[in-house]
Parts: sequence; structure tokens; C-alpha cells
Amino acid sequence: MLTSKSKICFLGEGGVGKTSLVSLLQGKRIDKERNPTVGLEVDDSILNEKKCSIWDLGGQERFRFMWQDFLKGTGLAVLVTDSTETNVQKTKEIYERFSRFMGAKIIAIANKQDLPGALKANTVQNRLGGIKTYEMSAIKKELRDRMRQILEYEINSD
Repeated sequence: MLTSKSKICFLGEGGVGKTSLVSLLQGKRIDKERNPTVGLEVDDSILNEKKCSIWDLGGQERFRFMWQDFLKGTGLAVLVTDSTETNVQKTKEIYERFSRFMGAKIIAIANKQDLPGALKANTVQNRLGGIKTYEMSAIKKELRDRMRQILEYEINSD
């Protein structure tokens, strides 16, 4: 049986790299071609030697009416942004709209740090109103352990 700490939801605008981050975490091949998530994808992963359910929420506006139901029972909500000024603002709007459904703990991932002009984690964190933010680049296989460490740390800390 999964506890609320065992459910992790990745949410954010379409195209920010949520599915790529989940693939990185699980050691799967990351598609170079963008294939948007339709509605929801759920995978299991082992974090801290415990089974966790990883929910990858489709980011397109047409799927967001389902988010409040999908977010129920979430132990960790992971807001993902592509580290551009425009997307960070959209991510803040998502947070403001859905925060009451996100569960007890919320962090942000400033993804696509490999791209020129990417905002650093501290800047993203400030723009999001202080939500703890980590830098990441989902296409870099060498960051798999770092992604795992972030999630393991966050699901165990209060």
C-alpha cells in the first residue's frame, strides 16, 4: 500500500521536460522528439528502498481540469519549469491555481539548464515566491543520480 509520501506528481506547462525528468529518474532513454503526455502517465520507481508512484501530468491546458483529482494524496508535488522568464511566470500561475490540491510538500525543478539564457535556480525560486528550486537538465544522463537524490531527500524531509 502506498502512503501519501509515496506519491510524487510532476506538473507544469507542456514541453518543459516532465516526462524527460521521469525517464531520467528511471534510467530510460529520453526521446529527442517531443511527444506530449496525454492526460496522465503513472510509473513506479524505487526511492529510499521504497516503492513510489510517479505521476506525470499532461501539461496542456485541456488536461488541467483533471489535475485537482490527480493531485489528491500527493506526498510531493514537483513543479517543473523550462527556466525561461515566460515559463517561470506560467509556472507561478499554475502554482497559484493548484497549490491547495498539491499536498503537503512542493518543490520546483528549473529544467533545461543546458540551454543558453536559462535562469538559475535561485532566480526561479525568487520568482516562484520562495518555493525550493533545484537546477536540472533532463537530457544529461550523468544527472540521474542527482535527480534521484533530490527526490529521496525531499520525500524524507519535513
